[in-house]
Amino acid sequence: MQFAMKGFLVILYLSLFYHSVHCQDEEFDEVQREEDKLPQYLKDDGIRRVAKLTKDHFNKTLRASRMMVVLFYYSSSEKPDPEADRSWKTDQKMLEIVARVLQPQGVTVGVVNVAENMELVKEMGVKYSGAIMVYHRGKRIEYFGHRSADVLVGFLHKMFEPPVSFIESKKQKTSFEDIDGSKVIAYLEKDSPEIKAFEESATQYQPLLPFFAVSDKKLAKSFRLKKPKTIQLLKPYEKPVNYPADKTITEENINNFIAQNKRGILTKIRLEDIHDTWSTNVEGYLVTAFVRLDTNEGSQFFSLVKSLARRYGDEKKLHFLWVDPDPFPTMRDYWQKSYNIDVNSPVIGVIEPKFSKSSWFERKGKELKLRHLQQWVEDVLAGKVELKEPADSAGASQGQKREEQLKKEEL
Repeated sequence: MQFAMKGFLVILYLSLFYHSVHCQDEEFDEVQREEDKLPQYLKDDGIRRVAKLTKDHFNKTLRASRMMVVLFYYSSSEKPDPEADRSWKTDQKMLEIVARVLQPQGVTVGVVNVAENMELVKEMGVKYSGAIMVYHRGKRIEYFGHRSADVLVGFLHKMFEPPVSFIESKKQKTSFEDIDGSKVIAYLEKDSPEIKAFEESATQYQPLLPFFAVSDKKLAKSFRLKKPKTIQLLKPYEKPVNYPADKTITEENINNFIAQNKRGILTKIRLEDIHDTWSTNVEGYLVTAFVRLDTNEGSQFFSLVKSLARRYGDEKKLHFLWVDPDPFPTMRDYWQKSYNIDVNSPVIGVIEPKFSKSSWFERKGKELKLRHLQQWVEDVLAGKVELKEPADSAGASQGQKREEQLKKEEL
């Protein structure tokens, strides 16, 4: 309980610490200035806790750690890149905060210079400079979240929890139902080979895709899990996807099942995985809706967005995203100035992620109907909608540039 409360206070203070990101040239100094605002037990004590790792001691350090978090960066004395160096040094300052918080819990935080350790990088399967990898329970998870200490600390805290949560009461059932993202639930006997395979699979997706299990027949029935050895993938705004009845329940088969079905018709952008959902690697278009649900207008607009996603969710060229702008104060200014939109009012547009070209739906008349949005989507698919370059965002948060370039160099 003490650790949980302390963890809460840490996240609270770190949220204040990273609440404002300024231009890239000032970012390093801003981190240093904010350092002074932290509580005494988190202030810089002069001890450098981020380890510089090489092939010689990488695996030995990993074996000695409860969890290991590693930034793979590129820095070369032969071909210096001042902008790239500022970026990874700012990340390292962030990781020093993370190390101060989590080192007492057995977490090692380290960095690997790609330029000096290419053999190790290839062995680890790292494909991009700037990648942050988390090694835990024999698995390797890439961190695609926002580069701030509070978000990363929260992400890592969740990885300490059991990979599968067992639902054994109505209260736990309510907590399960309150989760608004994708989740996996299974009706399996405790201590069975199937639950072991389920737990192994869960470690691969923890903490972004939570796994739950129920073993009581009556409770399973309340989830509409009628038969033992039933697994379901639940995605927002969609019908449950059932694990094939003719497939043996193994870790590999569960992973394949999730990989084949995890794409949802409408994805909510989260700080924990923003660089995965909003990625330049996405093929096609991001149909992006900025909607706050705390107004009648927002709720009505979001209802139309959900209907639109259900209608075109299987279209491979389109990826529907929902952004609640409130959790993204450092990015709101960038979005508004780049796309010339007001993210505080309901708006939907289409973005070509590789070049950030976009076009935003313009309302015609006072009352917006679903057919208007459908016609707009048809025009997008037919190539009738012109996508424009982002506006000059020099006045916007230049810190966003670093967010977009985290994976700028493929190895």
